[in-house]
Amino acid sequence: MLAQPAPAVAGVLAVTVRLRRRAAWMRSAPLLVGSVILLGFDLALAITPRVSTALTAVETLLVPAWFAAVIALERLRKARPGARAEARRPRLALFLLAIILLLACIGEKWLLLLGHAAEDPGQRGIVLYRSYTVLAFFVALVGLLGRRPLERLLATAAEHPARLMAVSFGVATLLGSFLLTLPQSLRDIADASFIDGLFMSASAVCVTGLAVHNVAETYTPFGQAVLLLLVQIGGLGIMVLSTFFAIVAGRRLRLRDAAVMAEMIDADSFAQLRRNVAAIVLFTLGIEAVGALALLFSFLPHHEIVSGPVAGAPLSGAGDHLWAAVFHAVSAFCNAGFSLFGGGLVPLVGSPAVSGVVAALVILGGLGFPVHEELLRRARLRLRGERPPRLSLHSRVVLLTTAVLLVVGTAGFLMLEWRRSMGGLSWPVKVLASFFQSAMTRTAGFNTVDYGLMGPATLMLVCMLMFIGGAPGSTAGGVKVTTVATLFATLRAELRGDEAPHLLGRTLPAATVRRALGVAFLMVVLVSGFLLVMLALEPHSPMGLALETVSAFATVGLSANITPSLSAPGKLVITLAMFIGRIGPLTLALALANQARARSYRLPEERVGIG
Repeated sequence: MLAQPAPAVAGVLAVTVRLRRRAAWMRSAPLLVGSVILLGFDLALAITPRVSTALTAVETLLVPAWFAAVIALERLRKARPGARAEARRPRLALFLLAIILLLACIGEKWLLLLGHAAEDPGQRGIVLYRSYTVLAFFVALVGLLGRRPLERLLATAAEHPARLMAVSFGVATLLGSFLLTLPQSLRDIADASFIDGLFMSASAVCVTGLAVHNVAETYTPFGQAVLLLLVQIGGLGIMVLSTFFAIVAGRRLRLRDAAVMAEMIDADSFAQLRRNVAAIVLFTLGIEAVGALALLFSFLPHHEIVSGPVAGAPLSGAGDHLWAAVFHAVSAFCNAGFSLFGGGLVPLVGSPAVSGVVAALVILGGLGFPVHEELLRRARLRLRGERPPRLSLHSRVVLLTTAVLLVVGTAGFLMLEWRRSMGGLSWPVKVLASFFQSAMTRTAGFNTVDYGLMGPATLMLVCMLMFIGGAPGSTAGGVKVTTVATLFATLRAELRGDEAPHLLGRTLPAATVRRALGVAFLMVVLVSGFLLVMLALEPHSPMGLALETVSAFATVGLSANITPSLSAPGKLVITLAMFIGRIGPLTLALALANQARARSYRLPEERVGIG
């Protein structure tokens, strides 16, 4: 057993460390003060080529000083008596992230200066220059003053699945907004806006599909690739991807990380965790590859796809058949709904191949991996000549409810829009278009019919289908089909006087009923609240704003063509709605809640009147 240091020695060590820490902060103070002064001059004089170049050069030279100050503070913290042994990986990840962002901001400032040294960059260029200046200062300031709060946040989130999901999606959204605001991502620097970049990044990470810009006309191939990467990250989940890469690299997962990940994907053991994560990623990439191949053959007859954005050519914009096929396949399976075509999929309303492939990808993505895994296992057993077991209640409820809603949605579109938005189509195309819209309203944002031409009754039907959404464990949003099925079973049990609700020959646990009620209640409250805010902010029609709000919460992406005309506060409200809808209102509540306290007593029961 190690001997404890004497009190006098411990006191001397504490005083020494305190003095060294104070000295380190005194050395860092001039760096902070100088940065503030430099920031003021840089903002006031942007963009004056000679002065801005000199100021940016000084800021570049300050990066090594910032680097040394952060390392000095880190060493002092390690030398602090009684310091807890903390995980190094979160600190290293934060430090590397700060370095990359800081260098990226300064690098973009240099590109703006060198690219516009001999000409006036315009007001948008000045706004971008100032944005990069402020962001660089903010990153440096957080690196010196805000490291410990961020580390505590990451440490807390790493042990809490709900908080980990919220933090990971939030970080991915912020990084994506920065990448989508870069001049390299935009065809025209006049389209650069951090709020628009934040909106598009949130829409991609939350696999929503709402867009304030036409993707093909606004973003370069690099920007489109960033958008597609964000969609793939949002569809699979950041933790699933990181765990998959760790497995591929042969690294062993830490016990705590494996336990949190197993809880997130409902794995019973660490061995099952590895199998599930690998299967999820490989199955997703395999389905997307098959879908991309099918779409490639469907797109080849349309030669205008290979051209860039051309006015009057609704299928132009992708620049390449293969890129268009890959982009739409990933966007469809992840239920994002982004399109590279100027007119979306509306020009392809009469193509059974395109509508069938996209609808199949969207429906498969909305079923969820637990259902995929069970169906694949049954298929393998049948190929071996064995009799597969009965499908689980979860899979049966998901498949049955999905089929019923597809039929109901198709019939509703046919009846309500036969002579309105689909009036100029033949009856086979009307049936195809109605089925396609029914599949898309459940989870994705593609459309082959203009929603701006639809009547209020149809938009109400769309809102109800979007509110329901897809299945748990999928890329879909909404309250989920299992929640609606549970609520239906609960209502039926109350009307019949049954002791407990049941579905398909199985009794539902009370905990499942409570969870379904909680999800539905939170979703209704949040949607209603955000809708009221939107009505106060925007001058658009209430039905259009209702469609926009429900579409954001359900991460569907359908719109009555009002997204690009939203004000900046309206865009921020919709961005927050997409974020809450993607991680789920109940997950958000669990992330904000404290750990449950066990009670050693039970309060007496008493009835209250209901209804």
